[in-house]
Formats: sequence, C-alpha cells, structure tokens
Amino acid sequence: MVIVIILVFIIGYLFITLENVVSLNKVIPSLIMASICWSLIMFWKIPVFELNDKHLINWNGPKHHLLLLHLGKASEIIFFLIGAMSIISIIDAFSGFESLRELFSNNTKRKFLWIITFLSFLLSAIIDNLTATIVMVSLLRKIISDYKERLHYLGFVIISANAGGVWSPIGDITTTMLWISNKVTTINLIKEIFIPSFLCMFSSTLIGSKMSIFNGIIQVKKTGLSKSDIKKGFILFNIGLLFMLFVPIFKIITGVPPYMGMLFSLGAFCIVITILNRNFSLNEVFSRKIEMSSVLFFLGILLSVSALESLGLLYHLSHWIRKIVFTWKLTTFIFGFISSIIDNVPLVAATISMFSYPIDHEFWHFIAYVSGTGGSLLIIGSASGVAAMGMEKIDFFWYLKKISWLAFIGYFSGFSYLLIKSFFL
Repeated sequence: MVIVIILVFIIGYLFITLENVVSLNKVIPSLIMASICWSLIMFWKIPVFELNDKHLINWNGPKHHLLLLHLGKASEIIFFLIGAMSIISIIDAFSGFESLRELFSNNTKRKFLWIITFLSFLLSAIIDNLTATIVMVSLLRKIISDYKERLHYLGFVIISANAGGVWSPIGDITTTMLWISNKVTTINLIKEIFIPSFLCMFSSTLIGSKMSIFNGIIQVKKTGLSKSDIKKGFILFNIGLLFMLFVPIFKIITGVPPYMGMLFSLGAFCIVITILNRNFSLNEVFSRKIEMSSVLFFLGILLSVSALESLGLLYHLSHWIRKIVFTWKLTTFIFGFISSIIDNVPLVAATISMFSYPIDHEFWHFIAYVSGTGGSLLIIGSASGVAAMGMEKIDFFWYLKKISWLAFIGYFSGFSYLLIKSFFL
C-alpha cells in the first residue's frame, strides 16, 4: 500500500505540473491527493513515524492525532497567507497599487526597465513575488501598448520578483515556509541572501538592458483617478506595507509564531481603514478578493507531503541523496533546476521534511535562494511566471528563447556569490 500511496502522489503531482495542458485547476488534484494518501494510511493501518532528534521513531498514538499535528503545522502557513492576502486585497480596493503609476515619468525605455525591475524586486520582498508580478502586469498593460515590448519587460519582472522574494521571510511562500518552520531567522536570512538575490536581478537586467528593443523613449500615461483618490490610495499603500513589514519585528519582540503577527497586522490595518472610511465594506473584500483556491492548494500540498513524511519515505530519501551527492551545495544547485520544472512549494516542503540541518545553517539559505530564483529559468517554474503567462498569454518557447538565458545568468551570479562566501568568508 505504500507503493500505492507513492503512485497517488506522483499522479496527483503530474496533474498539478500539467495544469495548463489538462485544463484542470491544480487545487483539485492537490486536495484529492492529500485526502487519498491519508485515507489509505488510516484504512490499511499502515505504520507511521515521527522524527525525533534526527531519528525516526514509531508513532504509537492514534493516526488521526498525527494528522492533526501536521494540520497544525500547515495551518500556520495557511493563516499567514490569508492575513497577507487580506491586507493586499484592502490596498488594491483603495487603488493603492494603481497610484504607483504616478511615480513614473517619461523616460528612456532602458531607464524605465531599471525602474520596473527595482520596483518588482522591492515590492516582492513585502507583498510576495506572485502579487508583485500581478501588480506589475496590470501597470505595464496601462503603460506599454506594444505587446512585444511589454513581454520583454515582463520577462525581467518575473526574474526580479522571484529574486526579491527570496531574501525576505514574507516575500515568497517557500521562504515563508522555511521561516515558519524555524529553519531561518529574519536577520540572518536578509544578511545572507540579500546580496546574491540583488546580484541575480542586477546582472540579468544589466545584460538584458543592452537589447535593441529597449532603445528609444517611453511616454507614461497618467491614471484616471482624482488627486484625492491617488493620495488616499498611496497613503494606504504605504500603511499596508508598514504593517506587513512589522510582522517579522512582532515575532522578534514577542516570540509568537509569524501567523499571529500577520493576523495582528491585519486587525490593526482594518482599524485604520474603518477610521478613514466608515462606509467601506470589509466583508466585500474578504468574500471576493481572497484567492481561496491558492490557500486550498497549499493546504493540499502540505498535507500530501506530510503523508510521505509520516511513512518515513522522505527521511530515507534524504539519506539516499546524501550518499550519491558528495556535497549539499551541489544538491541545492540541482534543486534550483528542479524548481524551474516543478512547483517549488512541494519541493521545499519535502526538503524541510528530508533534512535536519540546524536553524540558519547555510543549507537553508542556499535552499531559500535556489527555490525562488531557480523558478525563473522556465516560465512554468514559479507562481509569478505562471500568473504572467496566463494574464499575457506568454508563449513557453518565446520565454525559453528570449528570457531563460538571462535568468540563468542571474541565477548563476547569485549562486556563485554564495559559493565564494561559503568557501572563503
């Protein structure tokens, strides 16, 4: 039956990976996969284990108690995401992101590229790389009318957003998972990963900016919003970002899990919104603008991986990897390429379960970097890439030909810095 569970996971994972081919929302196989895996474990009374002091020990209690334990771990990430999505939805409802257009002025296309990449890099560290990409796609649609030009800008948005998300504990779901799982701390994550992630963004943009398509002048159209709406939107945009930035600080001060800090920031932000605009309906934002499909997808993936973890499969897989790969640095480099093909959420979830390196070990910093930036190598390798692909109908092979080589230069630049720093500093 263990083999059957593995097959269920593989088949479910294939449906997730081939979402655009089979036209089946990835949340469906994710939830079904999790339900079947745990149902088979309980129905057939398959022995399960827990990891204790780097060793597998038999779980002697009821199996549904072990499921509750894993559900609790998964819920920490889920409620963190719900809080973050809610804050972002409120900002969007007040045209906070739309107000960013006022920051742009008429520039050369090359200078505009640098503005776009830096903005994507910084925004993704606060509002996560997926949301940052969606925001930038929406902005570019209203600024760049030429479809071919817009696609080139979007290629760099994907690289920059993925790079910006890896150095912040709230910038990418995989980095958030590492943070919540006590694999990395905020200060050390920023200290170790900011420079390589910046190098990833900077080197790709520096080389890509020499392309002839970025010659010439670009004219930025103003928004149709009134000055008062722009001002209010921009103020709430900054307040919302400050509340999200407060989450890691709240954890450091109080010691509570990150999701409690995010829920506190959401509650405080709602108070501000209520004071400034009493006619605004928070219920409408919560009911319409939160992507429950994404939340359920993450829940299904985390519970599916926990089933494999409970069977001891990931523990044995980690020992097998250590035997055939002579150094964990090569392991992380390979994982970066794997993350360009398959979703990095289950990849990192499995990595957390497989390896037992201590908190802030270099391994976890390498994983944080490669899982995010490696996803830029192919457009299907990250949530931000898939979102841009769907919104702008970006062709897989166009991205492979025009952008992937630039993404690799960025990926390799940052990884080389990590290697040099690891060996000599």
